[in-house]
Amino acid sequence: MNLCILDSGDEFQALPVSDRRAQHILRVLEKRKGDRIRAGTSDGRLGYAIIDAIGNDEITLHFFPESLAPPLRPLTVLLGTVRPIQGARIVKDLATLGVASIVFFPTALGEKSYTQSNFYKRKEYIQHALDGAEQAGNPRLPEISIAWSLKKALEAIEHAEGTKLVCHPDIAALPLSQIQVEQTPVILAIGTERGWTQDELALFERANFSLCALGDRILKTETAAIAAVSVILSKLNFL
Repeated sequence: MNLCILDSGDEFQALPVSDRRAQHILRVLEKRKGDRIRAGTSDGRLGYAIIDAIGNDEITLHFFPESLAPPLRPLTVLLGTVRPIQGARIVKDLATLGVASIVFFPTALGEKSYTQSNFYKRKEYIQHALDGAEQAGNPRLPEISIAWSLKKALEAIEHAEGTKLVCHPDIAALPLSQIQVEQTPVILAIGTERGWTQDELALFERANFSLCALGDRILKTETAAIAAVSVILSKLNFL
């Protein structure tokens, strides 16, 4: 945890000693009363917090904002629903890289039961986004949502201007490394490991998405997501 992300911008905040942040502060960092830690809030304020008190049930932090964190990257990822354990890793890594938003949606060839897991239904992905933001040292969190079909996912971004790309291993698809990203935001669609149907590709075409490829190797969804996002962020001069 490179940054303690607080629940609000209140000057004084209490964390239960059972809270993972409190556990990290006391057991890993071995901080004591009066010590200082790096802290921030999800609205983008960065600064530090001083441990004001340590009790049996909670610790009290005094937050001092100093600056605003850099904004998130102008990149939205449309992502086919994956196994919760994969989703957790993807969300954490994409939050660490600073993507602005993630939209999950079930694909025609993907496993439908994944959407019934607590990861999606109870928004367990939020905690993994927090983990990624803490790692990055930037408290801004990506906006994460669930669209219950590809059509709904595309409707959510239909008015967005910018560069729209869909990863697909097709002979007609340009390698992502060769694609010019001339407009932001970038909207990137990545499917599940079984790929897209022709009907889904037709929906992307009608929504003005361009095909892009990630080489000749078969990638897991999480590998494809990190690789593609990294290439795009490099093109946008963030890496």
